[in-house]
Amino acid sequence: MTRLIATLPALALTMALTLAGQPGNAQEEPRTISGSLSYMQKIALPDDASVTVAATGAFGTILGEVQFGTEGRQVPIPFSLDVPAKLSGRVGAVIRIAGQPRWLVEDVPFKAGDEAVDLGALRLSQVTPLAFATRYDCGGSEVEFGVLGERAILRVDGRDIEMEQVRAASGARFEAVGNSSTEFWSKGDAGMLTVEGQEMPDCTRIDESAQPYRAGGNEPGWQVSIGENEVELIADYGELKRSALRPEPEVTPGAYLFDMQGIGARLTLEDRLCRDDATGMPHPHHAALALDERVLRGCGGDPASLLTGGEWQIEDMGGAGIVDRSAPAISFDAGGRVAGTSGCNRFIGGYELTGEGLSFSQMGATLMACPDALMKQERRLLDALEQVRRFDFDETGALLLIGGPEDATLLKARRMM
Repeated sequence: MTRLIATLPALALTMALTLAGQPGNAQEEPRTISGSLSYMQKIALPDDASVTVAATGAFGTILGEVQFGTEGRQVPIPFSLDVPAKLSGRVGAVIRIAGQPRWLVEDVPFKAGDEAVDLGALRLSQVTPLAFATRYDCGGSEVEFGVLGERAILRVDGRDIEMEQVRAASGARFEAVGNSSTEFWSKGDAGMLTVEGQEMPDCTRIDESAQPYRAGGNEPGWQVSIGENEVELIADYGELKRSALRPEPEVTPGAYLFDMQGIGARLTLEDRLCRDDATGMPHPHHAALALDERVLRGCGGDPASLLTGGEWQIEDMGGAGIVDRSAPAISFDAGGRVAGTSGCNRFIGGYELTGEGLSFSQMGATLMACPDALMKQERRLLDALEQVRRFDFDETGALLLIGGPEDATLLKARRMM
């Protein structure tokens, strides 16, 4: 995000020129994203502090941005920016002092739609780059482990905790200086984190390499793979193959367009849920490939991106509801791990997405005793996960985990923004 925000002026100009050339954009009213910026530390901003807020969409495109000076104002600082309608995205903000970033917030999501969005109060963290840092996803929460000066630092929830290495039978184990209730234990690409005695979901190293974006369809079979520098196109079940340098995506209300005139192709990706017509697998985008004189339709994007990125609050189990105020939840990480709470114990395990559906494996839970109603709910939840075979979404955006002998909805959950 820091690198992206640093290039906002040029990218914003590119986007503005692109949008100006799109027919019909004048009829589409933009939507407003607003909120306020704050931080917990009692540190006053100098008069020359500046603020940049940016909304990004798919492919790193800049949907909107605003820059302004604080002129002596202190947090909370309100902001407002306009973005194209019908597109989802994420908001990031940075406060600079003497041109250097000092406070940062990243990846605050907003859904596609036409209505204005109030993100409320966004809490920024101090920007202090860690050397040799490794990023981990711990059940939807990102943490960093690296070096600041000569100290080992664990960065979690906007805090920097000084760590020291302790003996371990395997891997590398660290404890907070003077506080053994905070511990980080890494083993290869995985890690275990406890913060002030609270055990966090299993951690997975975040893969920093960019994966190609893929779109495709059936009858006739076609696929487009968009890499960092090149686009590869396959159609007619492999009989037709073309490639081109990757063009910059054009942004229009509700869609992204890749115009590849040199190979006679134009890919349009609408930001709305698409279900594969052969398997029913949900994807984040509707895809249309204009190829020579034909238009081929299908879906685009990684189905896993619909599951990851935040916690899902479970609101129903097999039509029987949940125990009042028990707050069962589940979260998915990008490394194929799942974690959550049954309302009693925490559970962890793995999940796998294939072309046919979704399945869970190696599920385990802590062993704390709870009231009988919560223990029964936990058993129902774990039994349901074992039977899940696919996922979908209802018209309200709720996640449906489906399976069992009747192919019924076993769990219904809703993302908490």
